[in-house]
Amino acid sequence: MRHGFWRAVVLPTMPAPRAERRDVVFVALCCILTGYASDYWHHAVGDEFSWSALASYALLFVAASAAGRIAAVLLQRRAVASSVSVVILAVCAITLPLIDVVIPEAGSDVDPDYGFGQLWNFAAPTCAFILAFMLRRWAPQASWWRRLLAAVAVPTLALWLVCKVDAWSSFYYAEYEDEAAISAQANADFDVAPEDLLAIQDELIDRQLAALLPQRPGVVDLYLLGMAGDGTENVFRNEVTLVTDLFEQRFGNRGRSIELLNHIDTMSTVPMATLRNLNRSLAGLGRIIDPAEDIVFVFMTSHGSEEHEWIVQLGDLTLTQITPDDLVAAYDDAGIRWRVSVVSACYSGGYAEVLAAPTSLVITAARADRNSFGCGADADLTYFGRAYFAEAMAQTPDFVKAFEIARTHISEREKLDDFDASEPQIRSAPPIEQQLAAWRSTLRLRPQR
Repeated sequence: MRHGFWRAVVLPTMPAPRAERRDVVFVALCCILTGYASDYWHHAVGDEFSWSALASYALLFVAASAAGRIAAVLLQRRAVASSVSVVILAVCAITLPLIDVVIPEAGSDVDPDYGFGQLWNFAAPTCAFILAFMLRRWAPQASWWRRLLAAVAVPTLALWLVCKVDAWSSFYYAEYEDEAAISAQANADFDVAPEDLLAIQDELIDRQLAALLPQRPGVVDLYLLGMAGDGTENVFRNEVTLVTDLFEQRFGNRGRSIELLNHIDTMSTVPMATLRNLNRSLAGLGRIIDPAEDIVFVFMTSHGSEEHEWIVQLGDLTLTQITPDDLVAAYDDAGIRWRVSVVSACYSGGYAEVLAAPTSLVITAARADRNSFGCGADADLTYFGRAYFAEAMAQTPDFVKAFEIARTHISEREKLDDFDASEPQIRSAPPIEQQLAAWRSTLRLRPQR
C-alpha cells in the first residue's frame, strides 16, 4: 500500500490519494493476523485452535467491501469505494486486539468470542470520525448529508450486521469431546457389577489423597476438589477437567487437586462423585491442610432439583443426592475452616444461604428458583462453566471479580438465546476475601497459551 494514503489520513493538509482493491485485501489480511494474535494471547487453558473464525473474517471483508461500494454510490464517486473499505478494515484491525486483550485486562465484561463481541460499538464511532474528515477531501462535490450517511450510517450498519450474525469469531474454543464420543457416552450400556465398582472407591480416593503435596507452613495453600455428578453427559466431566487444568497451569496448583467423576470412561481409575466419597475426600483434605491458613475449593457441576439436591447418577446405581446441608456437614466434620464452594446446577442458589459464613465464599450458577443453562449431550461447557472458569478466570485470579465478569457474560448469552435469567448468586465476607488475597499474593500467574 502506498505510504501517501496513510499520511493523508493523519495529515489533513495533504492531498488525498485513493486506495486500490489490492489495498483492501492487504488490510483484510492484517485484520486476520491481529485478530489471531489477540485470540492467542487471551485464550483459556484447554482451548483448541480452529479455522472456523475465518468465516467471520470473510463476512467482515464482504461487509466492508459492500460498505465501500454503497458509500461510493451515495457520494457519486466510484473511486472512493476501496478507500472507505480500507478505513473500516484498518479500524477493525486495531480495535480487535483492544477488545480481546486491553479491555478485558482493564476489567471490562466485553465478550469477544461471538460476533467480534461488541466490535461495532468501538469500531463504528472511530470509522465515522475518520471518514467524516476524509470524505470532505475524497468527495468534495457531494452534499454534506451524503457525506454524513457515508461516514456514519454505512460503516455502522455494516459492522452491526456482522455482529448480529453472531458467528464464532475466535480462533480458539473449548472442546473436549467430538460428537461421536458424546453420542457413544449418552447411549453407553452400564455393564459393571455395582458391588465391584463400590468396593474400589476407598482405594481410589486414598490413592488420590496420597499423591497430594503437603501443605507448606506459613504459606496459604489452596486445595481443589472437583466433582462431576451426572454421568450421562460429558459436559460435567469436561468442566471438572477444565477447572483442574486451569488451577494447575495458571495458578500453579499441581499436586493439590483431586477429582470425583461420574463417567463411564473413568469408573475404574477415578473415584465416583457420591456423598460418601465427598465426605471421605474432604476428611482426607482436612488431615493434610493447616486449617488455620489453608483453603479448600470445592467445585460441583451437575443437574439440580427444585428441592436443591445436587444430582449424582451413574448407570443404574442407586445413589444419594447431595444437599446443601450435606456439604456443610462434610466441611464441618473435616475441620475445614476456609471454604470456597462453587456449585453449578439448576436451582443451585439453594446452597448460597446454607453455606454462607464469614470464612466461606459461595458461588452458584443460578438463583434458588431458577434454571441454569448450557448442559446437554452436545455441550462442551455450560454457560456458567465457560463464563466463570474459561473466560473470567483467564482474566483474574480474584474469584469475586471473576464472578462479576462471568455474571455479565452469562446474562448476555441468556438474552441472546431468549432464556429467563439464571441470576448466579454469590455470598462472601471480609475474612474469606482477606484469606484469598493472602493466597493470591503467593501466585506467580502463568499466562494463557
